[in-house]
Amino acid sequence: MKEADQDRLAPRAEIPVPHDLQIELHDDPEAAAAFAALSPSHRREYVDWMLEAKRPETRERRVEEIVRRVKAPHT
Repeated sequence: MKEADQDRLAPRAEIPVPHDLQIELHDDPEAAAAFAALSPSHRREYVDWMLEAKRPETRERRVEEIVRRVKAPHT
């Protein structure tokens, strides 16, 4: 296997959960359990999406949306 392929397949470091999302998850055990059950790549996508917000209001809405989405049943 080429070195580039090995790097691509190597596990990526876990992205730390930002404090404001941690607080919301701490206050909602159901959401916290659902978030923890997500694959690392899905958790990373949610955190990246949250961090892309430019305005504090947008970030706050995204945190609320993350909590809502992880608790929603998959359809």
